[in-house]
Order: sequence, then C-alpha cells, then structure tokens
Amino acid sequence: MIRDFEIWNTNLGEASQLEELRGQRVGIEAAHYLQHRVLNHPHVKEPLVPALGGLPFGFEPHFKSDLTKFAAFGIEPFFVFSGLDISKQDNPFRQRQEGSQTNAEAWSLYEAHHATQSVEKFGESTYVAPEDLFSALQAILVEYNISFLVAPYSSWAQLAYLEKTNEVAAISGSSELLLFSCDKFITSWELEADTFKWLKRSKCMADLRKYSRDNVEIADDIFVDACMLAGTHFLPTLPSLESPNRNKQPKPLSAIDMIMSQGRSGFSVVLNSKDDPRFEQTDYFDRYRKARLAVKHHPVLTNEGKIEPLLQTQLPNDSHEFIGQRLPDEVFYYMSKGLINSRVLNWRASSEIIESPPVDGGDSVEYQKLVSAKLTPLRTTAINLLSSSLHNWYQHKDIDLKCWFQTDQNGKPQASTISMKGLPEWRKSVDTWNVKEATFKNVVAKQGCGRLGSAILALQDADFVSKSVSKKNYNDPLTTTDEILYNSIWRFLALREYVDNNHQLTAWGKVLVKAISALKGKQDLEEAAVVIVELLRLNVLNSDLSMFHYAGAPMRGELADRQFNLLIARIAGVGKLQHAPIGFTGPLSQHLLAYGSIINLVRQTLRDLVEVAATHMFMGSFAKRDIPNLSEIAVKLPFPLSTNCALSIAVKSYLDEMFNDAEPGSAEAKTRVRESTIKRYFPQSLDVLGDLNVAFEFWDAVYEGVKNSGSVIKDADKKYWDEANEWLRTKR
Repeated sequence: MIRDFEIWNTNLGEASQLEELRGQRVGIEAAHYLQHRVLNHPHVKEPLVPALGGLPFGFEPHFKSDLTKFAAFGIEPFFVFSGLDISKQDNPFRQRQEGSQTNAEAWSLYEAHHATQSVEKFGESTYVAPEDLFSALQAILVEYNISFLVAPYSSWAQLAYLEKTNEVAAISGSSELLLFSCDKFITSWELEADTFKWLKRSKCMADLRKYSRDNVEIADDIFVDACMLAGTHFLPTLPSLESPNRNKQPKPLSAIDMIMSQGRSGFSVVLNSKDDPRFEQTDYFDRYRKARLAVKHHPVLTNEGKIEPLLQTQLPNDSHEFIGQRLPDEVFYYMSKGLINSRVLNWRASSEIIESPPVDGGDSVEYQKLVSAKLTPLRTTAINLLSSSLHNWYQHKDIDLKCWFQTDQNGKPQASTISMKGLPEWRKSVDTWNVKEATFKNVVAKQGCGRLGSAILALQDADFVSKSVSKKNYNDPLTTTDEILYNSIWRFLALREYVDNNHQLTAWGKVLVKAISALKGKQDLEEAAVVIVELLRLNVLNSDLSMFHYAGAPMRGELADRQFNLLIARIAGVGKLQHAPIGFTGPLSQHLLAYGSIINLVRQTLRDLVEVAATHMFMGSFAKRDIPNLSEIAVKLPFPLSTNCALSIAVKSYLDEMFNDAEPGSAEAKTRVRESTIKRYFPQSLDVLGDLNVAFEFWDAVYEGVKNSGSVIKDADKKYWDEANEWLRTKR
C-alpha cells in the first residue's frame, strides 16, 4: 500500500450502492480482498491462526457468503492473483520476522497464563499473509466455476490493463493501482451494508495539485513519482521524507512538494539527494531507477495470450535489469491457470531462494537444517526438471539460498550457493510415464481409493507396470483429466524415487504401499500418508522432546510416556480437527505448532514437485496444451493446502489427561477423559472423539508401513515403534 494512503484518502473516497454494479464484471485483486475481507475483517478475523498454523476455520463459509452476495446483485467477480515479484526487498524477511516477534510475545503471555491478553496479541500479528490463502481461494473459485487469473507479475498492472481494455467494468484493489493508468478503483467492499467505497485517480491527482507549488498541473509521471517516493511495494519511502522535522502530513503530499521544488521529477529529487548517507546505505538511487522503470514497463498478460510490457515501444534493451530474466509465455500461461505456483518460478527466474522464519519463530536447529540442507535435493530436482524445458541459460545456473538465520554483523542476508550442475537427468525418469486411460482405468478402479492412493497401489500390479512404460505420442497426447492427473502423480513418484526407471517399486515405494493399503480406502488420509513417509525419509519424524525448546510438549507420565505421546501427536499433525467456522477455542502448544511448520514446509515442497511434474508434461508436448479445464486439474493435484496443529493438540491432550485419572488406561478412564475433559477442552469441535479415532487409525496405517519397511528403517527404530504401538493400544 502507498504509505499514508488511508490518511490521504479520508476526504477523497466516495461510497456507492452495490446496485450500481449489477450485471457487471468486476476485477478483484485477490491479495487485497483476502487481507480486508478475511484476515482483518472485524467479524471474521481469527486471532489464533498464528498460534495454530494452517487456514482460518471460517474462511470458506465466509467467502462463499460473499459470493452469494455478489450473485444476488448479478455481479461477476474476476479474481486476479499476483505472480512473479519484480521488486527486490531490502529485507525480504521483515514481514515474517515482525510477525514472528509478535507471536513470541503472545506465547510469553500464554505461558504466563494471561489468556485474554495472549489472544489479543496473536490478533496483532501480521505473520499470516494473503498469499498463504491463495491455493484455498482458487479451489473454491474452481468449485463455483468463477474465473480467475494469475498475473505474470503484479496484479495491479494486470487489473489496470483489464480496465483499459474493457475486459471488466470496474476493478478493486490496493492503492498501488494508482501507479498504473486506471480510471478509478474500488478501495473496499462493505457487503454487509450492500455498499462499496471507491476512488477516482484524477481526483487524487487534482488533490496533489493543491499541495504543489504554484498550483500547476500535475502530469501523470509526476503523480506516479510522488506515490512511489511516498513508499510502495516497489520502493521504500524516500529517506528524506522520514526526517523528524518533516511536516506531519501524508507522505504523497510531502513528496509532491519536494518534486515541484526540485526539478519537477522524481529522478531529480533522488539525484539531488544521492550524497545523503542513507541513500548510499540502501542503494536508493539505483533502486528508484529500477522500480520506476518496472512500473512504467510492467509486463501483463494480453487478451491475445501474450506477455507484453506496458509501453512496449519504449522498452529499453536492458529491461532484464529491472524486470528480471525472461521466461517463456507458455510457462506464464500455466501459472495464470494455477497449474504451477509463482514460488518455484521466482526461484528459477531470480536464481534466489528466500527462506523466512516459520510461524513459530524457527529457533529449532532441526528446522534450520531442513531448510538449509535436507530439502535441497528435492528443490534442485524441481528446479532441474523445470529448467529442462527452458532456455539453456537456466539449465546450469546456480541458485543462491538466503535464510533468515544466516546474516552478517549488519543483519544482511548471507547467501549460500546451491549448485545446479551435475544433477541427475530427471527428465529421463519421468518421460516414460505416458499412460493412456485405457491402460490404467481398470487397475485404478479396483483399488477403492482416491487418485493418489490408487496411483500408488496400482504399482503392485505387474501386468500394469509392464504396460506403463510408454513413449510420447505426438499424435495421441494425454488429454483427459484422469490421464493428466494420474501421470502427474506417477511422475512425482518417479522424482521422489518411489519407483525406478523400470516403474518398479523401490524400498521406500513399498513402505508407501503398505501405509496406503492399511488406510483401507480412507481417501482423506492418502496425502497425509505420503507426507509422513517423507518425514521419515528426511529423518525428522521422531519423539525427541528437545527438538524444540518451546512449551506445549506432553508433560505427564514418565519420560517414555511423554515421548510416545509426542510421536503419536506429531503424526496426528498431518490430519484435521473438524471445527465450527469460527475462531479456535482450546489449548495451544507452541511445541506442536513448531512441528506443524516442518510438516507444512515438507508438504509445500511435495506440492512444488507435483506442479513441476505436471507443467513439464505440458511443456514437453506429452499432454494436449489447450485443454479447457486446466484450473480444475490444478486444484485436483495432491498436497494443495496446509494443515494446522489442532488435531495434534487434541491427541496430545487426550493422552496427557489419561495420566490425570486414578485408573489410567482402564475403560472407565478412557470414557471419563473422552466425554468430559476432551469435550470440555474443545467446545467448538464438531466431532473431537471421531477425530481422535481417525488419528489413531492413521497411526495404525503409518505403523504398518514402518513395520514392513525392510532395511530402510533400522531395526532399533522399528522396535521403538513396536513399543509405542503397544503403549497406545492400552490408552486409545
């Protein structure tokens, strides 16, 4: 948001009735909508989301309520999501770090038994960002058959383009829309009152004229300069405007005063101040030039399906210096439909991975090892396969990894280099998966599972496996939804080496088969089973109480009791506690939240691999490129949504409370704990007892995989799991 925009806009905005938009198509910035209608809406905001991780419980019903309101007025919403990020932030960790610090203060209050103050402090956290809800929002849009678009870069430029070309009758979003040539835009939705607030760009320009010297006309370039120097997503506030002796007026008004008195351009203002030490420290002069050009020539997806910069005829030859390296239009098309997220594409285009602290703060050495080392092979696999379909320059270009906990004495990120040279040729491993529906239809149908489970269990069928090795057929590419989804899954399994180049199950593949088989058709747990096996492979699934120094670990019984409890609760963390669509009510655990951060990081990494596998299939002409339901296919790929730690807290609480009973482990004790304590702890849970049963049944499936893991899991570890299973048998 433009710095001080809300103060400046107080007397400029106007209000109208929703009726004025009846029958119109409206372009809506997804991030701005989520920020104001979900994350910070006074009647919807759930303050404990940063204490649980995952999505707000009330997000889906609230959003569907808004869709109902739009439909009642015949308004067609068209959501636009941001894609790649052109801007280079001076501190890419700031937002997450500030949110983590607020969370830490809230946890301190919680541990001091100041429950009300703790909830209020969690509510102040800015950790959860709109981007965390993008996948969930896109899934609902597909369900309701509502169009959306992921812009190649910023959603603001794309929305302004849509308004200019009359693709939409109105646009809605944040104040950065003023940087682009839009006529007017909706600043907020007041759907409960059937109204909305909006702002005309020309009115903002006229207002700045009043504050300029000599009251001269404000040209468009000058107006954009004033907004940018005030401080935006693309550029920090001009250091001179931060001086204590500056007038306490909105930053855009101060900026126009400086511009009109110092050469009548933002460039002249910055040039006049370039000797200021603060400019040198932040490299402000160079950042201004790049940000200004990035706005002026911002790329958009045109109505013809091309990625073209605004003012293309004036585009300088060195545009890569401020826009970044060019990716093929085809990749942007797949991103626009949600098939591949901007995260991996940002990594490849910028040659940089930025790792900010997780919601718990990220103090754990184990988590830091995970992001800095253990996940590197999975990430290089994804980047390597994606790069194989791009320009040769990308195929061996190394990646810089910057983590929040690796900084110099001045707090600046210190990069470590991830080599992209000498990697396995993953393309050869996946390109043999081109199985037509006629070949797999019967074998997957008889598995009685969801797509992910059926794809895995089908690999036990020797006849199917022999037929599954197949070459690309240009005349008969993969076309149907099931062909694309199943082959994307099998290619993912090949990337993670659950199958070898002959499509035979590997040792870890057999572990996965055992776990999926033991689920007995519970489709909702298939993704969870894969995540758990991955945690085992990464050696981060254990009962180590010292993995995190946070409070909230099991606390009753002997050491062995607490360790068994912790192992079982961590496994439950991949599951879901059914909860009323309101803010969470129940005990919290920073310890289990921290493990939830590990779960969600691994889940996101698996999602990256699946998306890259699917995208590579299209880019390599293995699948028909112009299929109409690409967004529907995208939301059906596995591992789309993060989970919270509510179910792991419920499991931990139940097992802990068992030791509070005079007869722990007895049938009567189980009944007392389940019916009184647990129901009292989670009053807004829809079926906490049923969810506990599901968690324990999921344990059975994971245990079955561990028990039949052969040599990939050590005998001593399997013996420990046997002991944990016996311990749980007496308490479930």
